[in-house]
Amino acid sequence: MQVNQDDFLPLPALPDPHQLVTYDPAWTYPSACAGGGGMALLRVWRMADGGHLAIVTESGVAVSITNAAEEISAALTVRYPGPLVILEHYPAGDGAPHDRLDQVLAVPGSTPRWRPIWPTSPVNPDYTTNRAWMDAYGTTLLSATTR
Repeated sequence: MQVNQDDFLPLPALPDPHQLVTYDPAWTYPSACAGGGGMALLRVWRMADGGHLAIVTESGVAVSITNAAEEISAALTVRYPGPLVILEHYPAGDGAPHDRLDQVLAVPGSTPRWRPIWPTSPVNPDYTTNRAWMDAYGTTLLSATTR
């Protein structure tokens, strides 16, 4: 599947948001940044179309998930071939009173891009879609702690 820099995949339907494919609370990833890498909570689910949804949660250990977006995307693309939606998750407390969820798109040879998923302002054109997805899946996914 060829992905262009402007092609964010839609937020996926999940057959069972309670059934994780991968749960790794100490997943390590490489980074070209000075720290050389970092550690995050990685949770992956199978999407209804057979692809995967990965939520990478910032842990505050070494290089941030945002600064390593290209390397994280490359590592996950190899491990989970096919359609892949990657969401960056920053838990409440890093300057915001709420969790933040952003979709990341890192196409080789291009600068990564982010699309806010939650929270978003009601004036955001994606607000209704994102709100419905968060109500159907998001809260369950962000609270998933085991397989």
